[in-house]
Amino acid sequence: MAGAEERLLQYGVESSIARKAEATGLTVTKVRNLSHKDLASKFGLTETEAKHLAGCVKRKAIADNVVNALLEASNYTCSVCRGTKASSFIIHHIEEYEKNQDNSYENLIVLCPNDHDLAHRPGGLTNDLNPAQLRSAKKAWEAQVELANVQRAATSMTVDNDAIDYFNVKRIEDLCIRLLGEVPITSLTASLTRAGIINADRRFDLKFIRDHLSGGRYLFDYSNHSEAEYFRQLLVAIAKKVDFEDLSDAAQKGFAALSPLVGKYAYFVGGVYSKRPQLPIDKNSGPLTVHYPTRKLLITWDLDPNYLYSMSAISRMGRKNLYIIYCLVRTVEKGTSSSPCRVTASPLLIAQPAAHLHKTPAIFYEKQYEDFKRRGLIEL
Repeated sequence: MAGAEERLLQYGVESSIARKAEATGLTVTKVRNLSHKDLASKFGLTETEAKHLAGCVKRKAIADNVVNALLEASNYTCSVCRGTKASSFIIHHIEEYEKNQDNSYENLIVLCPNDHDLAHRPGGLTNDLNPAQLRSAKKAWEAQVELANVQRAATSMTVDNDAIDYFNVKRIEDLCIRLLGEVPITSLTASLTRAGIINADRRFDLKFIRDHLSGGRYLFDYSNHSEAEYFRQLLVAIAKKVDFEDLSDAAQKGFAALSPLVGKYAYFVGGVYSKRPQLPIDKNSGPLTVHYPTRKLLITWDLDPNYLYSMSAISRMGRKNLYIIYCLVRTVEKGTSSSPCRVTASPLLIAQPAAHLHKTPAIFYEKQYEDFKRRGLIEL
């Protein structure tokens, strides 16, 4: 954080008052050294605003990273009314600051001035907001904001080039031909063509790479030319023609939501497992299966290990990873009392997501994975 407004927010100053204070040249230090009367007469504040400022800056400032995380998680919006009462906000202590000076993330919530007043009323009125209600509202709103962020990032293919671990060259190219009539030109087409990686038809030249570039341990065993970003851009072009459904959301709802996704393109965000492929990876290497196992659901993606993009991507196989997987849903089979619903899908691109949901702890997946192996529900 840098400006006076941001600094004042760290003390729990209402955003509109912090903005007004910055515009008049006030800083935390000036507010501390001036009387209410001077704040009002010399800086154009009301008596109420001056008193609010002076009272807030007596506190210990909330850490920068905590403020940033809180505001981002709430989308700078009141967690109770979700922006319907006011656009300005206050960082409020769920348990009163005077009791324990607790500036932790868990004890803070973003509220509008109206709901902040309700939270400060003495108990007994039905419209008051007690700590339990505030924590519940915060949890629910942050989950909704995070889901919206995930969906927005996923549908716009907002993935960092360095975070892409896998892309299926042939499926993406074939999909471009089918939907677009050609493999479109991207910002990297010219440079990849000059390097011989893309041929005159704008197709990936696998033979040239194996014969002239690859070191042999795996296909991309050379100084890459941003191939991952190239195929991400192709996927963006594809997404303009087809909608990618939210497979991770459907997975939470069960068979009824999953069944209509057969034959459709989708994205999944969650913790998945796979075996680690053996080196060298070559044209004879068998498929690698990625699993998402829960008690009621098993999703599997079979991928060609040749298209794992780096040694670090290969090394990440064999353990739990949080991934976003763009794919084509192939089959959905209803579960029984003794076996989970099964979904199979063909991956197009796999990356570490730019935004993600905080889901079940890793230890649960590890235990569930071992149980699935014992029950023979996962092929090893």
